[in-house]
Amino acid sequence: MSATELLEAETISPRVLDTRGLLCPYPFIQTKQLLEQLPSGSSVEILTDSEPTAVSSIPILCERNGYTFTSDRDGELWRLVVQKP
Repeated sequence: MSATELLEAETISPRVLDTRGLLCPYPFIQTKQLLEQLPSGSSVEILTDSEPTAVSSIPILCERNGYTFTSDRDGELWRLVVQKP
């Protein structure tokens, strides 16, 4: 796979950031740092069991930076997918 193909694959395929077991603000900090490193068009799937992270801090991060996101909940697990424009 060429460097261009690898970059395109990373842009299309979401990265998974598993922050289960971490309390706020650590999931927020890790998400922010990862998104800052990724190129435009990238997605990050965040797994968290911290409700404040899922319903407050990550949505605020997205709003401030123009990112779009979706979220769903399965029991104690929240899954957020953030798209960097």
